[in-house]
Formats: sequence, structure tokens, C-alpha cells
Amino acid sequence: MATPIRTLPLNALRSFDAAARHLSFAAAAADLGVTAAAISVQVRRLEEWVGVPLFIRGNRSIALSATGRTLAPRLTALFVEMERLLSEVANFDATTLQVSAMPTFASKWVAPRLSSFTLRHPHIRVRIVGTDRRSDFERDGVDVGLRYGDGDYPELHSELIAQATAFPVCSPALAARCGADPARIEPALLLHDESSLVAPGLPTWSAWFAQAGVPRSVDSVGALFGNSHMALSAAIAGQGFALGLAPLVDSDLAAGHLVKPFALEISSPFGFWFVCRPDRLTEPKIAAFRDWILEQVDEQ
Repeated sequence: MATPIRTLPLNALRSFDAAARHLSFAAAAADLGVTAAAISVQVRRLEEWVGVPLFIRGNRSIALSATGRTLAPRLTALFVEMERLLSEVANFDATTLQVSAMPTFASKWVAPRLSSFTLRHPHIRVRIVGTDRRSDFERDGVDVGLRYGDGDYPELHSELIAQATAFPVCSPALAARCGADPARIEPALLLHDESSLVAPGLPTWSAWFAQAGVPRSVDSVGALFGNSHMALSAAIAGQGFALGLAPLVDSDLAAGHLVKPFALEISSPFGFWFVCRPDRLTEPKIAAFRDWILEQVDEQ
């Protein structure tokens, strides 16, 4: 006899699905907005309901058991299908465009330009989600990703929006005080972006000083910020020098909030990319947003 749906542990199934995708209770908790302990309790509840372990637990890691490996992909497919069905019934999918973007790119580049898209397509409501995490296009409800990366996005359509270059930026007052000699920059005034440490070869202060002919190891000196948006905000406030990325600093330079005291730029192996599922590229709302993004780049 089929199991009554009222007895299915739906919260436990959702918790297991997230933990299986991330192979981490902590990451699953962040995904669902709960605590790791809550995920653990729900997974235990599902294991009791099924009657066998779903994970093999190590000291600091988890792996799927044989039963877990059987359950996980089929359960994920069911959740995806449910989400598609609900989107179709609610007609949410046709009128709302959810865009996942690097926070600094979202606030510094997309947001100041977005009104032109809204005026052109008033029937499409754009929702911008600022995150440095790569989105799961099947599970997160994301239609478009605007990423800063190397372009390696397996099984996704990706187009380069802009190459990235890095150079020092600061407030006009600080530039006047320090002059045009990089050697006069006090190490304590360097503002570091922690996201530049995620991959080798990304622009750092040490790399810039080496190119400037003033080699010094400065990456462990000065304030450290979790993302470039915070570092740029501190620079605008006159707190120090940030290593700005074009095109992220273009609007602040044009407005005079920041200045570029030195001409030297260093290139980044990363660029800014438009990303979506290949089977959705011609979907009207996604195609409209892609065309608009590329048009904005051409007008720079």
C-alpha cells in the first residue's frame, strides 16, 4: 500500500537533498537558512524513517551511503520538477527575471543602469541577488548569472561581458596627500579584497607593486574586507587605497568619488560573464536581458 503523503517527512527530505548536493551539513544549512544542527536532526529523522543510514559520517566530512546515492539524484529531480510546476501554475517564471550577480558588479554596474531595461521591458520584473557563490540554475530559481570568473562554467552558456583590469583608486584628498609616487603609499593604508585570494594569479597589491617597480610584500598589511564592495566603500570614505577593478569603478571615477592616482594597470585572468542555461538562451525575458547587457557594454 502506498505511504500516505501526510506521513512523508518533507522537511527532512529537503534537508537531505541540500546536504547531499553540498556534501556538507553547514553548506546545506546556509542554503536553507537554518542551522547545521537542524539539518543534522532532519537527516537523522529521515534515516530513521527509511531504516538505513544515508550518509557515512567522518570526523570532518560526510559521504553518501549506497542508499543515499540511490535516493539523492532522484529526489533532486523530483524537487526540480515540483518547482517548475509551481512556477508554471503561478506564472511567476514568465514575468520575473532572477539575476544572480557578484555583489559589487550588481551595485556598481548593473543597478545604476537597470532603469533603462525596466523602461524598455516594463512587463519584466528584475530581481537582483548579490552573491559570490555560484548558483545552481536548477535549484536556486536563478535565470541569469553575472559572474566574475575564468569562464569555465560546465554545461552552461557563457559570454564574456568585459575583461577586468586592476589599479589603485582612492579619494581625491588622499591622492593629493600621497602624490604620484607609489613608494609613498603607507602599507597601513592599503585596503585588501579577500575575494582576490580565491584563485592564484588574481590581482593583489604585491603584484601591482612589483609591476610598478616598487617590490614589497604587503598582502598581510592593511585592512582586509570580505568583498570588493566594502573595500571600495572604505576608499571612497578616504580610509585608504583600494585595488579597483574596471569596469566596477568606472562610475565612481566618472562621478569624482574616486580617482586613479597611477596610470599602471595589471590584468586579471578573470573577466565578467553572462551565464545561463543553454536551453533557455532564447527565452524572451533572458534574451531581452542578454541583449540589454551587451548593449550597455558597447556603450561604455
